[in-house]
This record gives sequence, structure tokens and C-alpha cells, in this order.
Amino acid sequence: MKKLILFLILVLSCNQKQVFNIELLPYTNFLEKDHKKAKDYVLDLFEKNDLVIICERDHREFTQYEFLNELISDPKFIQNVGNVFTEVGMRSLNPEINNFIHSTGIANNTKKAKIIELQRRCSFYPIWEMYNFYSQVEGIYEINQALGQSEKINLYPTDVELNLDSFNVDYLKKFWYNEANNRDSLMADYIIENFEKIKKSETKRKKALIIMNFRHGFNNNFKQADGSNFDNVGSFLFDKYPGNIANVLINPLGILESKSDIDITWIALQNGKWDAAFKVSKKNNIGFDFKSTPFGKDKFDYWTFTPHKNNYQDIYTGFVYYESPTDFKIITGVDGLVDTLFLETYKKRVSLWNKVVGDRLGNETEDSLIFKKYNRKNISKIEKIDTIVSQIDRWLK
Repeated sequence: MKKLILFLILVLSCNQKQVFNIELLPYTNFLEKDHKKAKDYVLDLFEKNDLVIICERDHREFTQYEFLNELISDPKFIQNVGNVFTEVGMRSLNPEINNFIHSTGIANNTKKAKIIELQRRCSFYPIWEMYNFYSQVEGIYEINQALGQSEKINLYPTDVELNLDSFNVDYLKKFWYNEANNRDSLMADYIIENFEKIKKSETKRKKALIIMNFRHGFNNNFKQADGSNFDNVGSFLFDKYPGNIANVLINPLGILESKSDIDITWIALQNGKWDAAFKVSKKNNIGFDFKSTPFGKDKFDYWTFTPHKNNYQDIYTGFVYYESPTDFKIITGVDGLVDTLFLETYKKRVSLWNKVVGDRLGNETEDSLIFKKYNRKNISKIEKIDTIVSQIDRWLK
């Protein structure tokens, strides 16, 4: 009898629906409809567009790169797109980086050493400590191993160029107040220049995925408070290729406060409402257009630094939800990135940068901290994840 009662309790509890704030109902009703998986949604955008921008999360967050790897390795992407432009990585890595990822049969230790060497030169900052660069280069290299020469994925880092180990303070000051200040227009120009070459080439693949972070991926609807252009990469590209470009936001965290690039207080978008709706609907791999959806009609709270009246459907074509914030993985450092042989080069870079911008970059200068932070792979959860979970769960009863 006791076993029967226990069984009935379990059945009843399994059949109980999640109780939630009624404000979630339009969102959960929408999510209950049939939707494409995240990867398939982005691939389908290429049927109508030659360019698709993915507006990525915090560069340190790794599950989004698992999604991007899944997308880039798909046969549809390989056959019909084949080109990837990235914000991360200076353009000076071209064509070297493509020569590497198009090569075959490299020994594993040689491959790793080469990617580390590329990462040491991939940013105009003293070091790019995020694991995303290493992971993406390695991922595309591995995808290319099984492909014929005409099928291989092409990778175009687009960031502005600085000769890292041949500069002085005057050169760095000029760079910081000129090229670095105009990164968006210069990155957009580089993408346009190379994409036009792709279009005029003999290749059958004349489309490209563009991976940009945060504001760089906004379209040309977003304006400054005075109505002037925002002048970000996405706006320049939407102006250049009207009707032939889409941009997609991959579910990020919002920013409550940003004191610097390394001091950010994260919150859930829409005070946790969106993540709560996905939690209730048990969806964590989905993509859809923003237009005419409850999500698209919400105020654009991803940017809170200047007044505006935009909704999400004004700024992005679509939305991809891939993993919830509780499953986000922060990965920094790469095994062997700053070893004893590279240590002095790194310190020289930091010293020069500090003379120009002070210590705002937050680069470590003590040997033990340098090795701990950069010379090994560090995996963690989002900072203050409990606060974010509380934001989400308050919509659930």
C-alpha cells in the first residue's frame, strides 16, 4: 500500500505544470510553437542573405563557441557559406592563419604550439587571455581536416593591426587615439574589402558569417541620443548591403554597470523574464525572427548607456537561445600561453601599454599571477550567478 501511495505521489508530481507569473504567458505560448533549432535557424537565414552577423556574448563564455563550431561544421555551411569573419584577431594574421587551418596532417604538439603562437599575436593588447581564439582556430582546423581544398573553411580576423613587439610609446599613443578609436569603421572596411574580393572570385561560396561582440553587431537602426549614427560594424555593413544581411543575437547577459572592460556587473536581460520563459518551456536550443514576437517587442535593454526608444526587433533580425546562464562556462587562459620563454615579451608589452593608458587593462605583472591567470585553462561559472538565478526564479512560483 505504501509503495502504491508513493507511486501515485510521483506520478502526480511529474504531471504538475510549472506555476509562473502570468506576465510570462505570451512568451511561453510563443515558445510552445514549433521552432527551428539554433543552428538550423541561422543556416536558413543564409538562404535569403549573403551575410549573417552573430552578436556573441562575453568573449570568455564558451558554450556559444560550441554552438558556433556546430554551425560551421554543418554540411550546409561548408557547401554554401564557407567564410568566417571574426572581431577577435588582428588582420595581420592573414594569410598565415588560413595557410595553417588549410594544412593537413600536422602533429598534435606542433598544431597546439602554432595556435599558441598565433594567439600571442592575435590582439593589440598585451595578451588575449580568452580561450575562445584558441578554441575557434583549433575547431576550424579540425573541421578542415576532412574537407577537400575547395571546401575548406576560410577564416578572416578583422581587428585593427598593431606591430606588437616593434612599437614605442609614441607609436602606441598614435595607435590608441587613431586606429583603436576607429576600430568599427576600419573593421567594417576590411570586411567589405575582402567580401567584395570573395564575390568577384571564382569560388562558388559567396556568403560569410561574421562574429561580432556586443555593440559591434547592432544594425543601422540604432542611433545616438542626438539621432546621429552609432558607427558600429553592423551599421556600416547594413548600410552597404541593404536587404542582403541579417544579424542574430545569441542569448547574452545584460550589463548593470561597466566600469571598464574587465569590471562588469552582469544581470539577466529583461530582469530575468526571458530566461524564466525558456526555463518554463524547457527550451535551450532554439532560433527565431524577433519581428512580431513578444520578445521582439520588448524594449532593447541590452544597451542602457544612452537614452533610446528601440525594441529588440528594431536592432536584430533574430534571436538564438543556446544554453541558459546557469550552464554558461567562463574559460580563460590556455595551457602554455605565457610560459617562461614568453614571460619577458609579455611584461614589455604591459609596461608600454601602462605608459599610455595606465593600469586600466588589468594585466597581471607578478609572475605567479601571470602563470595562474594566462598559462593554464581556467573554467568557472558566471560571476555572481546566484544573483542572476534569483532574478530568473522570481518569475516562477
